[in-house]
Amino acid sequence: MTAVRRSIMILALLLAATALFAQQAPVARATEAVTAETDGDALDPRAMRLTLNDAVKTALTQNLGVQIQDYEYRIAGEGLRGEYGLFDWIASARAEQATNESPTISTFSASASKSTSVNGAVQQIIPTGGQYRVGWTNSKVSTTGGGTFVNPAYRSGLQLSFTQPLMRDFGVDVTRRGITIARNNLGITEGAFRTVLMDTVSSVEQAYLDLIYSRRAVDVVKESLFLARDQSRITQIRIDVGASAPLDILQPRVTIATTEESLIRSVANVRYAEDRLRALLNLPRSEWDRPIVPAEDVAFTPMTIRMEDAVNQALRNRPEMSQQALATDTLRIRALYARNQTLPTLDLELGYNLGGLAGRTLELDDDGVPTGRIVSSGYSDALSQLAGLDFPSWNVAVNVGVPITNIAARAQRRAAELDLEQSRAQMAQTEQAIAVEVRLAARAVEEFSRTIAATRAAREAAEQNVQAERRRFENGMTTNFQVLEVQQQLSDSRVRELQAIVGYNKAVAAYHRAVGDILDVHGIAFTAPERVEEPRMFSFLDRYNWLNYGSRVRTESEP
Repeated sequence: MTAVRRSIMILALLLAATALFAQQAPVARATEAVTAETDGDALDPRAMRLTLNDAVKTALTQNLGVQIQDYEYRIAGEGLRGEYGLFDWIASARAEQATNESPTISTFSASASKSTSVNGAVQQIIPTGGQYRVGWTNSKVSTTGGGTFVNPAYRSGLQLSFTQPLMRDFGVDVTRRGITIARNNLGITEGAFRTVLMDTVSSVEQAYLDLIYSRRAVDVVKESLFLARDQSRITQIRIDVGASAPLDILQPRVTIATTEESLIRSVANVRYAEDRLRALLNLPRSEWDRPIVPAEDVAFTPMTIRMEDAVNQALRNRPEMSQQALATDTLRIRALYARNQTLPTLDLELGYNLGGLAGRTLELDDDGVPTGRIVSSGYSDALSQLAGLDFPSWNVAVNVGVPITNIAARAQRRAAELDLEQSRAQMAQTEQAIAVEVRLAARAVEEFSRTIAATRAAREAAEQNVQAERRRFENGMTTNFQVLEVQQQLSDSRVRELQAIVGYNKAVAAYHRAVGDILDVHGIAFTAPERVEEPRMFSFLDRYNWLNYGSRVRTESEP
């Protein structure tokens, strides 16, 4: 009975092995297909062979993020130009025709009048906060009744007025605060543009290394599959000569099926990595079916990092530092303005007017008695009086306003000062964050550098162990399971070594991003988009600070 049961079990195992072999056939065909697919990438005439520098340059010219940030920079530049509208000349004009008729109760009241007037004026704000206005008035008035002496009357007048704040709203920095803040914003946007370039280069390099890893990982799995199939072949030979039991073929076939499954996933990872790189390069859709074959391989190039020097270099290079400095300067300007708004109002007002009058009137004798003769003069006579300064008038006034409690202005001043102090604390926090990031990146480089030596030694030992284990198997001193386990250890050690080398190169790229010299490493000279041309109105006053709240520091982004 025991022999019959044993025979039944052997038959069942043989049937299971046959079924497994039948299941392996389509899987093997699928594996051969994906293997041929990746092997054919390098031979495909449409394949895109890319070096890392080619990928980086393509991304910098085509990446959507770079293009979007370029628009942001130009928008900020136009915002700066728009702030100069504060100093625009504002011209105004008015032409009017009017008639008026009304009942009167006195011979000295006019019963009707007709007038025509054309007036114009120009006004402008100046950097000290003052405002001037030049006005010119012209009119012709005809009157019926009322004992009017000049009828029709031509009037012309020139008005000059100037108002200058002496306390609140006084000062070049106060008046031009919008321009200075817009210029700081442009500098911040320029730093953001540099950041986008650095991030794009870093992302492209990471994606390029991921693609190299994915393709190399396919090769490692193929080698593992070759070993598993070779072990299956050797086992089948031993079965054929009676040196091994028929059931020994099961374990190699299980390993082959498992490895083929890993190969399918590895090939899919290649396509995923290609798509990530295509998106960063912003390739046209028509080229997305082209395989991307890296023209470079990864290697281990040791580097020495001096931590303190690396941190200092990062503090000099990183755009975040200049951006935070400009943001702090903007808050300083706002605090300056808020302080100015707590002052009393003290405005100086100046005015100077000229007038001229001409028209149709009665001639008077020496005693001032009308002779009955009509004397006529025209508009040109009124202009002559204007030019001759015949009828000048002027005024000087001082307007004073003293806030009693001034609660809102004082609260806004304190809030602005606190914002400024907070920004200075954020500057220190930014420095700290950059230092930590650099130190972490440097340690990652050192860690992967040491890992490479360990994984390389493990891989070399695993290769020797596989050879020794296969010789023992050929001599009948070990089992299929042990041979396949040792082969899997070799595959794992090769993957770990590859991960260490690729990880080291990615860590080096991340280190250069943290230090801020990644563009220099790739030979890319940073060139900001074309800077907007600022109007030169009152630019000679930029160097002065009328409120003496501290020297005005020009940033590198200023012209």
